[in-house]
Amino acid sequence: MDQKGSHMVCQDKETKGWLASKVPTLTAWEGSWLKLVVVDALPTYRRVVAWFPGLLEDTERYFQRLHRLNQGLDTSHWRVYEHKEEPNGVRLVLGIDTTSVTALGRMGWRPFSSRGRVIFSLLSAEHEGNK
Repeated sequence: MDQKGSHMVCQDKETKGWLASKVPTLTAWEGSWLKLVVVDALPTYRRVVAWFPGLLEDTERYFQRLHRLNQGLDTSHWRVYEHKEEPNGVRLVLGIDTTSVTALGRMGWRPFSSRGRVIFSLLSAEHEGNK
């Protein structure tokens, strides 16, 4: 498991019952904890492409700025899948939470970044399959 967490899907009630009985007795590493939740409680992510103007000095700092300047964007859980330098900017393929997808839609997929407009677009299943 990484710091952001992992999950395990149980195939039947017996497996779920066994896992539920074992989780409280497990010790992973210092500072970690385990919790049993239903799959509906897990966040869902959508793949998007984002284009950032200029040089992307530090992805995390840029994400913090987007979070601070745009209500509804929770960038702390965004995942970077691909990173490509382009002549006038940086292209990222991201996994973002559904709440942020909704917020981006309200912003016309162009949130304010204080360094120019960042342009987002949602990847459809068709585009993802053609990689």
